[in-house]
Amino acid sequence: VRVAIQGVGSVGGGLARLLAKDGAVLTLADVDEGRAQALAGELGATAVPAEAILTTDTDIFSPNALGAILTEMSIAALKAKVVAGGANNQLSVREDGARLHARGILYAPDYVINAGGIINVGLEYLGQGDEAEVKARIARIPERLIQVWDESDRSGEPSSDVADSIAKRLIGR
Repeated sequence: VRVAIQGVGSVGGGLARLLAKDGAVLTLADVDEGRAQALAGELGATAVPAEAILTTDTDIFSPNALGAILTEMSIAALKAKVVAGGANNQLSVREDGARLHARGILYAPDYVINAGGIINVGLEYLGQGDEAEVKARIARIPERLIQVWDESDRSGEPSSDVADSIAKRLIGR
């Protein structure tokens, strides 16, 4: 599997190390080019300038740095089949989810795939979360993501819109 990782700080760098252990072919980029080059050297990956990562021919694009990275222009240039990453607020505007969908790019909505932190904080704040409960809910994230994709397939709606609808149902809005 070929993965292009934008942002190789703690999240993106950790992801790169895990994927390298599993044999993924990695392309790395960071605004700190030296950091990307150092990690690429460590992992046997390729480093590219930050502005080149979106046009890298890859299977998965993983944004792990800047928000609003997925715009009308960047989506048109994207060569990945899947977008899944740790950055918050990846879509510049709501319509960008539909743009990804129209191009046949499988999108893992950021607040679904990255729900672990908010689950932990939310349960702690509400006084309802011991460690076992937090871990159990985090373990259900992949199942929730599959639910989003399945509903997107059935309805023809972008996964980002489906995730929004599910979130509204879950919080009673």
